[in-house]
Amino acid sequence: MWSLGDSAQWMAVTFSYDGLISSLSPGAEQIIRYSAQDLVGRPITQILADRSVFEVARIMDSAKECGSWEGKIVHLDRNGNAFETDGNLSTLAGREYAKASFLLVSVLASQSCSGGSEQAAVREAATKLRTFAHELNNPLAVMMGFSQLIMLNAQCAGKVRADMEKLFSELKRVIQVVERLHGYALSLQECERQDVYLKSAGA
Repeated sequence: MWSLGDSAQWMAVTFSYDGLISSLSPGAEQIIRYSAQDLVGRPITQILADRSVFEVARIMDSAKECGSWEGKIVHLDRNGNAFETDGNLSTLAGREYAKASFLLVSVLASQSCSGGSEQAAVREAATKLRTFAHELNNPLAVMMGFSQLIMLNAQCAGKVRADMEKLFSELKRVIQVVERLHGYALSLQECERQDVYLKSAGA
């Protein structure tokens, strides 16, 4: 999943079950501006932004249960700057890891969606969501129509009718979800238009 060829783009931290850091990889100092001496024995929350501090207990529980966890980790460097990474938290086993029960590998998230490219990404996502919603509506309309025709047939009775009514009810729920998806796509486009307007007005 990740390329770890450049140590300036990732870091590894081991810490105990009670959250105390026991070691850092050489590249960590470049990323978070702390040396290993500054952090060994300190809580892992010292290098986490609030968003990840609130999640760390759940993440640790997930890693304990499944052996590993993957997701977004927001770190905090020595200057108080927050930055997002792709994180992998694994549990460690064996006598040699008695004081280092977790291994966290954090890879700097891509910065390709910034500035104008972020607007383009939002615009593309909104367009695709609207397209998906439209493509889903067509087969859903056909299924709804045929379901209604079947239920109008006098031979549709008993368990078959009950099953068809259940199917019809679930189809209506799917349609509601598609409508919300379409509405969300429209809201993304509206926000993107407002951002463009505000930036142009400010210029």
